[in-house]
Amino acid sequence: MNQATDWNQILRITGTVTLCMLLGRYLDFTSPVYLALFPVLAVTKARDYSWAGLVSQFRPALLASFAALITVELFSDHPYVVWALSLLLFDQLRKRATQPARIGALIMPVFNWVIVVVFAQGGSFDMVNRFKEILLSMIITLVVMKLFAMLFPPPHTPKGAPPPEKPVSYRQRMNFVVLLGLGQRFLMMVDMLSATFCMVPLILAAAQVSQDSYLKVLRVRFIAQVGGCALAMIFMVLLLGHQTMLPFYGLALGLLILAIAYQIGSTQGPDKDLHGDALLGVTLPIQLYVGPNQFGLVDTLQRGWQLTLVLLLLLTLGNLLYHQRHHEQNHHRHSGAG
Repeated sequence: MNQATDWNQILRITGTVTLCMLLGRYLDFTSPVYLALFPVLAVTKARDYSWAGLVSQFRPALLASFAALITVELFSDHPYVVWALSLLLFDQLRKRATQPARIGALIMPVFNWVIVVVFAQGGSFDMVNRFKEILLSMIITLVVMKLFAMLFPPPHTPKGAPPPEKPVSYRQRMNFVVLLGLGQRFLMMVDMLSATFCMVPLILAAAQVSQDSYLKVLRVRFIAQVGGCALAMIFMVLLLGHQTMLPFYGLALGLLILAIAYQIGSTQGPDKDLHGDALLGVTLPIQLYVGPNQFGLVDTLQRGWQLTLVLLLLLTLGNLLYHQRHHEQNHHRHSGAG
């Protein structure tokens, strides 16, 4: 049975993401990328478009950013203390993610904590101003989402019973803390700020509860994120020399987002998630690297290379972690049998 195309969702996603990205580009933000990251993550995951629902969606990310800002200000001369507190936060957030929706909701708070901590290590950033931009980007995204939800209202579906909560094992918490801790520590030690955005697939992969779901996340992120970089490069080539023309740039960007939003609105299940992640993979490099005086091709190629390396490294680490777990389970089984 074919799934009916949800044109309201398609237009809601297209309008929200396009307008937010244009505002981020022309409001002279130091870091306009938040006005691609926040709207894409929010509009593809939102279930409640009431003011209270939208605010609750952004609240964890805002609190994480504020807590990270206070932490790096208090312990600016003690990076290992910052790192230790980060591990504690990661553990507590994973411990509370007892449902699939809560696992998906880990992305925004964890990523905002990491990005504030990593950029603070650079020493050349005004972190208070960066927090203000994060806050303003969230407010803009919230208002734009509400506007397009009024223009293209989502369907009123009755809320079903939430899935049962599954306690998070110590092994799952350890995997999450180890993978994220290693990733953040690496970014704190090297001057590769662009690689910070590779943490998004890392967060989701680290939160998985089985080897099958872990490998599935890596496969989907490779297709969506690396493929998204390739699609962004095609967009940049077609836009070459015209990126300063607002009407042309806005139309081209809107058509690109519409094409991906159509795939989101006309599919269900895993395919819908894949296209939602592809939208993030395409919009992030465009918002990061396309500027009045730069085309972004080299930076986007570097981002695709960094993502590929991160995913391959995660594949290796994941095989080690789950192989060790499988080995321990077999050892206990044979010990019990003996």
